[in-house]
Amino acid sequence: MNAGQATRSDGPLRNLPAYLQIVRGRLRIAMTYRQNALFMLAVVILQIFILRKVWTALYGEAGVVNGVALTDVLVYLTIANLQSWAMQDLAVGSYLYSLVREGRIAFDILRPAGFVPQMLAHLVGGTLSMVLFATAALPLVALVGTLGPPASPAAFGYWLLSLFFAFGVSMLLNLIVGLGAFWTTEIGAFSMLFTLVSQFLAGALIPLYFFPGWLRTVAELLPFQATTFTPVAMYGGQLAGSEAVQAIGIQFLWIVLLAGAVRLVWSRALHRIVVQGG
Repeated sequence: MNAGQATRSDGPLRNLPAYLQIVRGRLRIAMTYRQNALFMLAVVILQIFILRKVWTALYGEAGVVNGVALTDVLVYLTIANLQSWAMQDLAVGSYLYSLVREGRIAFDILRPAGFVPQMLAHLVGGTLSMVLFATAALPLVALVGTLGPPASPAAFGYWLLSLFFAFGVSMLLNLIVGLGAFWTTEIGAFSMLFTLVSQFLAGALIPLYFFPGWLRTVAELLPFQATTFTPVAMYGGQLAGSEAVQAIGIQFLWIVLLAGAVRLVWSRALHRIVVQGG
């Protein structure tokens, strides 16, 4: 192998130390300002508790509704809400907004690591910090919610693989929302609306198998269900075998489509920066 080939092959990894530094930085920030993360985690735990009470009341004396047992629904809702919270890192939107507002965006763009990969590294660090908090809170979550083992070893394997793709879909969605900072002077309200819509259509509040036919069709045409319902339904065994493989394929397709959308949005955002700069 000649020197030119070695340089080309090492190209994608040459900025890895910079990305890891960003991830570590986000972890340090999360630990420094852990009160905010703990408050948000407390909100999620309260939501899990309320959902448990509501669904238990809805089931009443019926042990099974639409072929789904109450215990399975409660396990689904507990894992879905905890997973959704861990992956919903909208802090990158606030970070982008501050960069644009204060004019510091140029420094990040000029860095050789690439702007979009930098933002993805921020999202990875933010999600890892949330996973750490969520893992530490599992005993309390089990107390107020319902936790249980996966439906089978195969279901656990499907869940792990699907969770990886769900993380990819979630990161790209969060990045698209964050890039909205280039077009609006206030991103907080839009982020809140995105959280409400995505949680509902992802199946974090109501499992998709309880949606009316037309609403489930709408949800399945959008990427949100790929972040929550798909992996958690595999964990519980509602998606298995060929259906699980097909669902993972759909997750991969969403990653490809959303990556293209991120590239398009970023190119438009970069054009706005050039225009504003004269």
